[in-house]
Amino acid sequence: MIPLAASHFPWLFLLRTRLERSRAHLWRPFASILAALTLLLALSPQTAHASAPGSLLGKILVLHSYHPGFTWTHEVTAGIMAAFREADPDADPFVEYLDAKRYGGSTHERLLADLFRHKYAGADLQIVVTTDNAAFDFAVKHRAGIFPRAAIVFCGLNGFSDSTLAGMSNIAGVVEEADPLRTISLALSLHPDRRRVVVISDTTETGQAIADGVRQAKDRYRDRAGIEIIQNVTMTELATAVERLGNDSLIVLGAFNRDRQGRSFTYEEVLRFVHDRTNVPIYGLWTFQLGKGIVGGSLLSGQQQGEAAGRIALRIVRGERPESIGIDHAVPPVLRFDYNELKRFGISRAKLPAGSEIVNEPNRLLHTYRRELAIAASAFLALCGIIALLVAMLRQRTLLERRLRTSEQEYRQLVQNANSIILRVDTSGNITYLNEFAEGFFGYPATELVGKSVVGTITPERESTGRDLAGMIGEICENPDSYTHNVNENILRSGERVWISWANKPLADERGNLREILSIGNDITHLKEAQEEILRLNVVLEERVRERTAQLESSNRELESFCYSVSHDLRAPLRHINSYSRILLDEYLPLLDEQAQHFLQRLQAASHRMGQLIDDLLELSRVSRAEMECERVDLTELSRGVIEDLREGDDDRNVEVRITEGMTAWGDRRLLLLVLQNLIGNAWKYSSKREHAVIEVDVVRRNDREVFLVRDNGVGFDMAFADKLFGAFQRLHSSAEFEGTGIGLATVQRIVHRHGGGIWAEAEPDRGATFFFTLPPEQCSPAEPLTDTPPEGT
Repeated sequence: MIPLAASHFPWLFLLRTRLERSRAHLWRPFASILAALTLLLALSPQTAHASAPGSLLGKILVLHSYHPGFTWTHEVTAGIMAAFREADPDADPFVEYLDAKRYGGSTHERLLADLFRHKYAGADLQIVVTTDNAAFDFAVKHRAGIFPRAAIVFCGLNGFSDSTLAGMSNIAGVVEEADPLRTISLALSLHPDRRRVVVISDTTETGQAIADGVRQAKDRYRDRAGIEIIQNVTMTELATAVERLGNDSLIVLGAFNRDRQGRSFTYEEVLRFVHDRTNVPIYGLWTFQLGKGIVGGSLLSGQQQGEAAGRIALRIVRGERPESIGIDHAVPPVLRFDYNELKRFGISRAKLPAGSEIVNEPNRLLHTYRRELAIAASAFLALCGIIALLVAMLRQRTLLERRLRTSEQEYRQLVQNANSIILRVDTSGNITYLNEFAEGFFGYPATELVGKSVVGTITPERESTGRDLAGMIGEICENPDSYTHNVNENILRSGERVWISWANKPLADERGNLREILSIGNDITHLKEAQEEILRLNVVLEERVRERTAQLESSNRELESFCYSVSHDLRAPLRHINSYSRILLDEYLPLLDEQAQHFLQRLQAASHRMGQLIDDLLELSRVSRAEMECERVDLTELSRGVIEDLREGDDDRNVEVRITEGMTAWGDRRLLLLVLQNLIGNAWKYSSKREHAVIEVDVVRRNDREVFLVRDNGVGFDMAFADKLFGAFQRLHSSAEFEGTGIGLATVQRIVHRHGGGIWAEAEPDRGATFFFTLPPEQCSPAEPLTDTPPEGT
C-alpha cells in the first residue's frame, strides 16, 4: 500500500474528525429533546408500581427476636414494611415478638411454640421473615410444626458462616455484620491523643459476637492504643468503670441489654446511663444510637436490613426460589455522625472520611428539602431546555449545514492541493481515490487508476530487493493496524522505480467495520540512495581501517625493533664512555690540568643524561605497548610509598606532605605507580627551592566524577606554555636549573589515556602547580574520545 506517518499531516485527520463531529451536531437537538421527555416521564406521579403480589403478602409472618418498642426492632420493622408497601400499599403481614431480651429459657420457648402452632394452624404461611438470631433459631427449630411449607427469610443475623445453613433448604436472607473494628480505627483517627479504647458489651448472642471479634483483633492496635473489654458486669460496676475513665480514653458501646444480674435494658437506657457518667467520646455500632449521645461510627442501619429482607421476600412471592437468591452480604454499615457531638469534641467535617453523613445539623432549607428542590429544578431546567431547543433548532440546523458544506469544501481543497500523495484503497486493494498530486507524481489521470488494484499499476509485484509486494498489500488490507507506517518501492507510468514512505489510517463505517484505508506518501528516493551510499562508504571505511590497522601493527613491530636496538646497541658504547671517563677521573686526575678535568666531568654528566634519556624513551615505549592488568588500586598506599622513597634519597628536605585517605581507582597497579612517581617526583623537584615545601595528593568530585590531583607550592609555570607540558622533550625550565629529560609528563599522559582518562594542569609562576587526572570507575581503556580538559565546575 502506501504510507507516511499520520503525524506528518495532522491537519488532514483533524479536519476529517471535524467533519464527522459536524454531522453528529445535526442530531444533537433531537437527542436533547428525547432526554428531556424521558426525564419528565420519570418525574411523573403516574409511574406504575411493580405488579402487586396481591393476597400473598397476607401470608407472610414477620417474627421479631425482641419486644415492641425495642429501637433496633422498630427500625427493622420500618424497613420491612417500606419494602412491602412499595409493592402493595395495603400490605399487612402477621407480626410476632419473642421478647428474647427479657425472657428466655426452654419453657418460654415451648409456650410460644404452642401458641403459634395454635394461632397459625390454618393460616397457610408462605414466608416467615425473622429478625436477629433468636427468631431465626426459633423458626428453624419449630418450622416443621408451625409453618412447614413456608420459606424463611432472615435479617440481622450475627455470627453467620457457611456452616450456619448446613442441611437446611428454602432459606435466604441478609447477614448483620457489625464492624466494631472499623469504628475503633475511625475513633482513633479522629482522636489521635487517645491511648485507651473501652468496648462495652454484654453476654447476649449479639454482645458476645462483638466482644469476641474485638478480642481477637486486639494485637492489631498494640502500637496505637490499649483495648479493654467491659463485659458481664452489673450496672453499678459499669458506672464505676466508666466514671474512672480519663482524657486519654474513648468508648465504643456495643450491645449491652442485659447485665450480670439478668436485668434487661434498652439501648437508649444504657447509652444515657453511660453518657451521663463520663465526658469521653462515645462511639456506637447502630444508627438508632445517633442523636442520643454517640459521636458516630461505622453504623449498621436496621432500616436497611429490613428493606433488604423485605425485597428478598417479595422476590420469593413473585416466584423466585430462595436457593437462587442466596445470602446477601452487601448491606454495609454507613459512616454517620452526630453534628452536636462533633462540635462538642472539636471535630471538623474535613477530618471525616469521604462519604460520611452528618445528622442533627442546624436546619437549612436547601439541606432539608434538597431532594424536592433538585427534582423541581431538574423539571424546570428540562422544560426551559425543551423550549430553547425548539426555538433554536431550525437556526442551529441551518448554521450547522452551512458549516458542514464549508468544511467539506475546505477538506477537498486541502486534500487536492496537498504536496503529498494521498490515496484511498478498499479492502480488496483497489484504488477508490487519489489527489491531483498523486496523479501528477505517478503520471496517471484518476480515471485510469480508480477501481484498479494498486498492484500492477503503481506498485510492482516484487521490489528490486526481491520482497513480495503483492503479498504485503494483501496483509495491509487485512490488518492495517499492523502497517501504520511502511516503506516500499513503487513504479511510475514511465517505468521508473521510486521509494515512498507511507502512513496508513483505517477508515471504518457506521458499524465499526473496516471500509477503506487512507494512505499518505512522500517520495524518499533520494534519502534511500543516500542511505545506500552511506552503506557503501562504510564498507570502504572498514577496509581502510583494516589497512591502517595493519600499518599500525607494522609500525609497532618496527618500534619494538628500534627499542631493542636502543637497549642493546646504544647502551654498550655509552657504558664504555662512562667507564673510561670514570677511570680517567679516578686514576689520572692528578696528571690532568683543570680544563681537562672539566671536560671529563662534562663527559660524565652527558653520558649520564644520555643513559637517563634512553631509559625514559624505553619506558615511554613500554607503557604504550605493555598489556594492562586491571584491578582496584589503592592510590593512597602508592603515594605514601613514593614519598618514602623520595625522603630516603633527600632526607635533608623540609617537606610537608598531605595524602588523602581512601583514594582508590580501577587500573594497572604498575602503570599507576609510574604516574604517581612522575607527578609526585616533579612536585618534590620543583619545590626544592622552598624553605617550607608543601605537597598534596588529593581527590575531589566534579559532576559525579572523581578527579585526582597532585599539588605543590614550587616554582610553577606560565599557563601560556601549558600546551607544551605533555610533549616529549618539552621543558619549561632549563636542565641547569632542574634536571630531567622532558619525557616524564609525556609518559604520564600516555598511561592516563590508556586507562581512558584525561590529564591537565593549572599553575602560576612562583606560586606552585597542580596536576589533575581522571580515571574511569571500572574500565582500563577509553570508551569515548579522550579530552585533557577539566570537567565542568573543576
